Amino acid sequence: MNLPLAVAIAPQATTEFNALTSVIRQADSTAGGELPVRWLVLRDDFVSGADALTVSAWLAPQSEHIELVPEVPVTHNEPFHVSTATATLDFASTGRAGYSPSVQTDASAASAVGRRSAAGADAVWDEAGHVDDVVHRLWASWEPDAVIRDEATGRFIDRDKVHYVDFTGTDSVGGEFTVKGPSITPRPPRGELPVLVRVSDDASARAAARFADVAVLDADAFTDAQTGRRLLDAVATGPARPTVLLSVALTEEGRTARGEATASVLSALVDEANELVGVESAAEATDVAGVEGILLDAPTPDAAVAALSGGERAN
Repeated sequence: MNLPLAVAIAPQATTEFNALTSVIRQADSTAGGELPVRWLVLRDDFVSGADALTVSAWLAPQSEHIELVPEVPVTHNEPFHVSTATATLDFASTGRAGYSPSVQTDASAASAVGRRSAAGADAVWDEAGHVDDVVHRLWASWEPDAVIRDEATGRFIDRDKVHYVDFTGTDSVGGEFTVKGPSITPRPPRGELPVLVRVSDDASARAAARFADVAVLDADAFTDAQTGRRLLDAVATGPARPTVLLSVALTEEGRTARGEATASVLSALVDEANELVGVESAAEATDVAGVEGILLDAPTPDAAVAALSGGERAN
């Protein structure tokens, strides 16, 4: 199947470590098959379950092909820490890391940190754009050949190839924040990590248009053509021009609402979404705003394994 395919695991399931091992092995083994999974997304709701980025680093050595994309809460976390942690994941996965910035608008997430009050969707997604900007600058603050390991002079790096970023941004409550840099982690193996943004409203659509490599549209947006078309057009208006995936919920048995997660079923779901908003085919969607692939939202690791293995659940 040529359609881009991703699998996401619900936040409450990221502590099921043995089951997650089954998912990563099953997804990784699909390379070259009928349903090749390109991205494994570990979701993170910020207030429950394990840290998705840390779990991704644990999974990294257990795979060889799949790209690991943890959700990383950015509203109340320091951008510098987001940069160093994601760069470290890229080292652990030998250049197969991405990240998915997630935003927090509820008071419980704000109180968990206690640094500032909650803010609305527009404000937190605007801040996410500033965070993504400085994260990319920090990744690039080390030139590719900055590490020299020169035993003769006792120098680990060439300091002329490590740079300050001197960044000033605005947070979700209108305050100014600055990041001096450089990063304390060398440039990640792939240089700049791909960014996945989940789109559920106008604010997240505008953010995806600015800086996403992959935009995942909530299937609920396609309950009517007008909403789906508006979000797709918003995603297409910015400079990023991301690949657009449609999120499809899986049952506990690893099935979609249309049946098993086969190539024909997933292709049909993409075609239906595009037809609803006036795009004739997935091929046309690469040139105009349309859905190009699928993200399977799994409630449990077992459901993901079942979807990828023809209905066989993990033992």
